[in-house]
Amino acid sequence: MLSAALRNPDPWTALAALAADPPGGSAALAAQVAERYADASPVERRRLEYLLPLLHEAGDRVLLDLLARGGSAELLGVANRRGLAIAGSVLDGLVERLGYVSPVVEALGLSGDSTRAAALGALLGDASAGDRAALALAALNARDWTVRIAQGLFGVTGNTHVAFTYALIEMGDAAAVPHLLRWLAEGPDLPAGDVHRALVRLTGRDPLIPGEGDFSAHVRRVWPGLDLNRPAKPEVRDIAIEGPTRLRFSLDDGFGRVRVDHGTSWPRWSKTLYVGDVPLYRVSADCGTCETTMGLLGFPEAGNQAAAVRETLADLPELTAETLDALHPIVRELDSGHYRGHLVDLPIERADRPERSWWLRRIAIRDDPERWTVEDASWPGVTHFQVPALLADSPPTYGSILPSQPLDGLDPATVERHSAAIARGERPAALLLAWTEYRYVEAEAEERFLLGVVLDGHHRLAAYAAAGVPARVLMLTRDAEVGELV
Repeated sequence: MLSAALRNPDPWTALAALAADPPGGSAALAAQVAERYADASPVERRRLEYLLPLLHEAGDRVLLDLLARGGSAELLGVANRRGLAIAGSVLDGLVERLGYVSPVVEALGLSGDSTRAAALGALLGDASAGDRAALALAALNARDWTVRIAQGLFGVTGNTHVAFTYALIEMGDAAAVPHLLRWLAEGPDLPAGDVHRALVRLTGRDPLIPGEGDFSAHVRRVWPGLDLNRPAKPEVRDIAIEGPTRLRFSLDDGFGRVRVDHGTSWPRWSKTLYVGDVPLYRVSADCGTCETTMGLLGFPEAGNQAAAVRETLADLPELTAETLDALHPIVRELDSGHYRGHLVDLPIERADRPERSWWLRRIAIRDDPERWTVEDASWPGVTHFQVPALLADSPPTYGSILPSQPLDGLDPATVERHSAAIARGERPAALLLAWTEYRYVEAEAEERFLLGVVLDGHHRLAAYAAAGVPARVLMLTRDAEVGELV
């Protein structure tokens, strides 16, 4: 069956299906891959390298064994994506054979071996390896190199500059802060956004940056005047009520516990939605021609919101300045920034199976659905809510609301209490962090998602979905396009 899958006109789908139900089990299939790999053609090897991670632990054992026998940089890259720690003797052999190419440098960081830090530090000034070396040092938490990386920002540009700043974020070492501030004052005339993000994460302060004008110039002006000895004190300001269902406000010095952060597998590519320190969802990469994706990573512990929040959302007919005052215990957890609030009634349904979810159903709507496979469209891996009909036809626009706690753990009595309130004509509201994703996938399929993550109100949404009544939601967003869709 392995040979047939490798020769299939669509080998990726065939291999994924084989891995999902391997005859004889994953270990037996992994053993077949190991036996076949040495004599495989380059094309077949790429397909076998795709298959191994799908076999999980059995595939990992084969990966490590193949690397011990002198595997390629491509095979090492597969192991890195699995987060595997390579044995020291194997790493030494890879360094000797391949040199400090990117997969080798990344593997050194994943090794957990702090004695590798000196070799990585020596690469920081290397134009071809310095970026990966900085990230590898961060993976080792080699704080002896924090200052060296921070000082190195003065002599690097482009992707290396990005990697150095994100390495400092990953390091979490406040020793970098004086050097980052000096870079803002004396450094080259480069965009300051990455240094700003590093300072936010390392100081716990998130000053509001004006939304108009030169962002980098504002960053360079704001940070030197900030008292870093004072703890963060979130402040909502510049409130503008634009009608009963629309408002604007700015948040200064937000705690940033609810945030979308870029990751360090490669900065500005991978993104994660965090609630506190818990990574909640893997979020679409910054790529206008890639798929919109959301993947569950784990749920945080359920929080207890302040009584004022519950009371305000219990029946919310319109938005006022007092609404924001009452929601301050949640709003203050966001990143600093300029926000909009949209109070809308959205028809919703519960999507508890992949085939019912827009994340997979979108395939059938594309101009050439046979061109795509189900594997091209990620399903979030969790029961969620969605808008039953398209929000717009051109481009096809989907509405999806993702939970921040498991829906199968909701309290039936609480859902019933909200159902009774809805039946009486009350409109309890759910609070969402929302944004839109516009994509032109592979420059062939144009589509858009309105995405919301529930900050409060899972039981209310469940009650609305069960009753078939449009759900009242308050969406907080930095995205102006959300207002056009609702």
